[in-house]
Amino acid sequence: MRPLLSPAQRNRSRLLLQVLSGTLAAATAAGTVAATAAAAHETAQDQTDNALGAAAAEAEAARAHAEALAEWAAENPVVVVTPRPERTVVGPEVRVGASSSGSATVGGRPSSAGSQGRVDTPPPPPAPPAKSTGS
Repeated sequence: MRPLLSPAQRNRSRLLLQVLSGTLAAATAAGTVAATAAAAHETAQDQTDNALGAAAAEAEAARAHAEALAEWAAENPVVVVTPRPERTVVGPEVRVGASSSGSATVGGRPSSAGSQGRVDTPPPPPAPPAKSTGS
């Protein structure tokens, strides 16, 4: 029986099959890399969009909390009454009540006795709850 292909034809056929197999393998690898890169890009874009949305929500919550604190502060001014030692100065026609020398302070900082004259106010509104990371 006579062979179907001569040795030269068989070698060319095998070489052609090797080239086609290699090309197909390279194309498959390149396609896998391209698909993976596209999926990674889409995932990164989704995460960026989610992070921007969360940041905007947190900024809105912080703004609302700041407004609530400002409103609370306007409704509940803090008044500190500090008792000071007094002395009476008597002149020919005038009586004046003045604090003793050296007892006044700049900036209205209360002394240790100032805590007795402090007016109680309701507590400020609570801060917004922290966002959970889901971990």
